[in-house]
Amino acid sequence: MSQASISPRRAFEQRLNAVLVCCDVAACLAAMAAAYYLRLHAPTSLLAPLKHGPELYVGAAPVVVVLWLLGFHAMNLYEIRRFQSPFAELLASFGGVTFATLLIAAASFLSHTDYSRAILVIFWAAGLALTVIERGAFALYRSNALRRGKGGSRTVIVGCGELGQLVADRIGRYQSLGYTPVGFVATGDAPDSVGGFPVLGSFHDLPQIIEEHHVDEVLVARPDLDVDGLMTLISQCRDRAVTFSLVAGPLQLLTTGAEISGLADLPVVPLERQHFPWWERALKRAMDLVIGGIMLLLLLPLFAVIAILIRRETGAGALFYQERIGRDGEPFTMLKFQTMHPSSDPYAPAPTGENDERITVTGRWLRRYSLDELPQLINVLRGEMSLVGPRPEMPFIVEQYAPWQRRRLEMKPGITGLWQILGRKDLPLRDNIEYDFYYIHNHSLLMDLAILLKTIPVVLRGRGAY
Repeated sequence: MSQASISPRRAFEQRLNAVLVCCDVAACLAAMAAAYYLRLHAPTSLLAPLKHGPELYVGAAPVVVVLWLLGFHAMNLYEIRRFQSPFAELLASFGGVTFATLLIAAASFLSHTDYSRAILVIFWAAGLALTVIERGAFALYRSNALRRGKGGSRTVIVGCGELGQLVADRIGRYQSLGYTPVGFVATGDAPDSVGGFPVLGSFHDLPQIIEEHHVDEVLVARPDLDVDGLMTLISQCRDRAVTFSLVAGPLQLLTTGAEISGLADLPVVPLERQHFPWWERALKRAMDLVIGGIMLLLLLPLFAVIAILIRRETGAGALFYQERIGRDGEPFTMLKFQTMHPSSDPYAPAPTGENDERITVTGRWLRRYSLDELPQLINVLRGEMSLVGPRPEMPFIVEQYAPWQRRRLEMKPGITGLWQILGRKDLPLRDNIEYDFYYIHNHSLLMDLAILLKTIPVVLRGRGAY
């Protein structure tokens, strides 16, 4: 099964998403019409007569619809979740409508047009009501379609123990979840069949099992599996149209405080990376160019001061050049301000304390507040880095990566990221990788903005930077 092939389940969800977008557009336009009608007929004792005719709002409708869809997408309302509870769906709809309305309000302000604020408030309320009704009906339709066998996922269960048998029982009883069990995959000694389903082979045979049985989804019901082995297998299967999820059992649920939402009250954690559309990648690049360019222009006087201080103390150039590995494993030259004595080995282990003798007096101050990393804005403008992303790693470390760890290279490295704001150099490399994988799987423009904003107080405190 090649990457280009689309499973019946994925094709089914793509059709549902197309229908959902059309329904959202209809709800948005209906909310606009309702808001205008109610405002037009509002009692004059409450509100002054409406200044503008309907043509002003009809002309704004295309922009409103685009912002409405962008707001919904930013809040992940087009990521179809198999396990979403009605309450969680309600909260998601509230967040999506509210964010989309704020985008529309911002666009209205920037347009310098005197749109009615009352219409905007009524539009938000009507849009929320229509979205909740529309998406409730959509969820009911989708559940019934899955129960009838449309768009089911051909599924194998990894693990023949109690949790694996519990998973098989749940997906058999709850057909609206859309699973079609194919069989089990053993992680040790196992009988020929479990619960009426065949044992198709061992864990290490999983790529061949997926190919031979046209598997759409793998449910890992052995959370204690070796991480390296599991992630290596997932990496081997990445060119196949298959998804992996980790199922946590009742004991893990009680001991980790995980939220109950998943496979009939068993938590399910997706293990594969999201695929982001080209336009979202383009917006991320545009944000890098705009914010990075403005920062570079504003910081040029500071660059000049730092360069003079470094030159006076070391007699060497202000910039430090080091090879790092970028997206898709491509090497590039990363720029930093020189913070160590020129005689220091540029590829020696980084300082782990404030008293490292290699660091200059100026360098200690620069490193404490991460000012040494500002020249990386040039790398951002060149397209070699992003403002936010995984840590740019050195070649000898990348050479030691297991195959699954090389997924860190699927995105451009960033000047800042989750590792920098949550732990900085106080964290071991293994935790850095985990934070980077979380970012790769969940990143969005909103997350990028949040990380950029949270970087400021972390840098000012100088926590964990040596």
